[in-house]
Amino acid sequence: MSKSKHDLLNSLFHHHSKELLAFAGWRTDDFAAEDLVQDAYLRLLQHPEPASISNPRAYLYKVTANLGFDHHRKDSVRGKYIETDEIEPDDLISPLPGPEALMEGELLLRNCLTALKTLPEVYSHVFFLNRIDGLTHAEIADALQLPRRTVERYCAKALAHCFTQTMRN
Repeated sequence: MSKSKHDLLNSLFHHHSKELLAFAGWRTDDFAAEDLVQDAYLRLLQHPEPASISNPRAYLYKVTANLGFDHHRKDSVRGKYIETDEIEPDDLISPLPGPEALMEGELLLRNCLTALKTLPEVYSHVFFLNRIDGLTHAEIADALQLPRRTVERYCAKALAHCFTQTMRN
């Protein structure tokens, strides 16, 4: 930043920051007002030619007012979609399982896969086609040329076997 730009910004901040803060405070809460004023000075700092602005004080007021309008517009949109009651972070429920549930699920899956290995291959194959690939009993029966009732029995026996083996562990 050039020396003249730095001096201009420093002088404007020294002379007008408190009045700008009060101006912004009439429109928003104190925390938002501080942010609005800082953003206004940041916009002035980012201006390609701040020395070309004929009335920097008026520029800061206009930018602060515009930022205040934007702030209120965003708050009104948020208000339509967010409940006004305070939400405690501890009250939020994640849709994702926690680490304990992930570990339990992984252990259960490992035990089930181990149990399926002890069954005849056709039982586990039918079970995987149904539970993993999502095929219906009729589709599996057609594909493997087995009676539908046999496919149902194989799936039921495989599921029962997984259940009893995982309950033991």
